Amino acid sequence: MTPSSPSSVKAGMLEGVESALGLSKGSLPKPFYTRLQLWGAVFPTNTHGVPCIFDPFGRAGICGDWLLGSNIEAAVLSGIALANHIADYSQSPGTDPGEFAVGLNHEFQPLEGHDIG
Repeated sequence: MTPSSPSSVKAGMLEGVESALGLSKGSLPKPFYTRLQLWGAVFPTNTHGVPCIFDPFGRAGICGDWLLGSNIEAAVLSGIALANHIADYSQSPGTDPGEFAVGLNHEFQPLEGHDIG
């Protein structure tokens, strides 16, 4: 088993739940079904520097963990940022759409800090 195999990740997750609940290792019943998706590019080395990208002229938005880091928190924050940005845009009729463009001309920046991997 390699450290990034689905079976090792599942085992580590179950052990983490047991530890968080103060249970002994192996005390939780084995799940009868699991599905796990492992991404090959899970640890980005750079980021776009904005929490979301929005093009009001093309009426398109992009969000994702890769914009802020590489974890669940980054994905959630990115999604919330895009949702709030779209809400602000839709509640501002008559405003120049260009004022709501975000992330379209940013270059990627080195990712600072570290993620829990």
